[in-house]
Amino acid sequence: MVTTRGEVSRSLNICLITFSTIFVILRFYVRCFMTKVLGLDDAFSFLALPVLIAQSSLEIREVSYGAGEQITTVSPENLKKFFSLLPTMQLLYFIGIGLVRLSIIAFLPRLWKERKVTLIAWALGFAVFAMSITCFFIMLFECKHIPDLWDKAAPGRQCLSSQHEAYMFWTHSGIGVFIDILLLVIPLWIISTRMVVSTTKKRVLLVFSVGLFVVITGAVRLGIIVTTNFAVNTTFFITKTSIWTDLEGHVGLWVACFPTLQPLLRIVVRSLGLSSNYRTTTQPKPSSNMGGFGSVTWKRRSQGYMEHHTEPRRDSISDDCSGKCIVRYEEREFDLEMNSLGSDATRGRFNQNSKGIVRTTDIEVRRD
Repeated sequence: MVTTRGEVSRSLNICLITFSTIFVILRFYVRCFMTKVLGLDDAFSFLALPVLIAQSSLEIREVSYGAGEQITTVSPENLKKFFSLLPTMQLLYFIGIGLVRLSIIAFLPRLWKERKVTLIAWALGFAVFAMSITCFFIMLFECKHIPDLWDKAAPGRQCLSSQHEAYMFWTHSGIGVFIDILLLVIPLWIISTRMVVSTTKKRVLLVFSVGLFVVITGAVRLGIIVTTNFAVNTTFFITKTSIWTDLEGHVGLWVACFPTLQPLLRIVVRSLGLSSNYRTTTQPKPSSNMGGFGSVTWKRRSQGYMEHHTEPRRDSISDDCSGKCIVRYEEREFDLEMNSLGSDATRGRFNQNSKGIVRTTDIEVRRD
């Protein structure tokens, strides 16, 4: 049995709705009960989920009205219903993808609390907001009589020409791909330049590299809408772009959620015995040298070699606190989310206070 485009679209959207719901629920579980650091990026993700679910639900409904089939085989009744749902799906797309991008943008200042990153985030946020709202209202008010937008057969219908509508979609998609590239490059640049080479760095880079798929889907979608005439055989060609449209929104939401799931992933890895843990029976002592982070013991050797051991406090490695960054606390190279990238400054302070080579060993303290 040959699988039609409509069946592919239906199955894909069911999977996308399922995974997006799971990831957002896990995100809020981590942020509400583990790290307890809800932020603006969480709010945007929460708002994006129902919009994307509604968009995918309408895509599934469209299959019942002929999406994926040749337009000559669709009944007039179903064809009318098909075109009546199409504008709503397009309006939801502008809002949904805008919220997803805003969620990723709002995460940038948490990744690195520096003024220039904050300014970049504000600039990108304004661009996404302005573009999304502008396209939404152009689409909504493109007809002289607003209800005619949902009724292609309305007598005396006066709406924006299909060519001008296409120009709007091309512009929105082109700018969107450019913004997606920036949202991929900026986090990778921050991590690659501010984090020392380690398995943690590779893991975090891999997490953000998933955003490359979002860029690819956006670029493919742009190529399709530019080269396809949707005014001809609309029911058949619509699924050609709708599949990539749905992937762009949902996978973008996943990318926004992945960094926040690190604490939960760490617990799963530990429960499976896949992580190496160090244990110590010594009690950590407060130390002002570490800013309340833990205790530091120094050993000076005659060769000018200085060794220092760091023992984090129990509360700094508990689930409630460790979840505040997306890398493990037993690898204290990089506090990604809630603190500024101060590892370089910390290492610099040690070097200033010492005259030899400094070796730092981080020991994780766990309670059985």
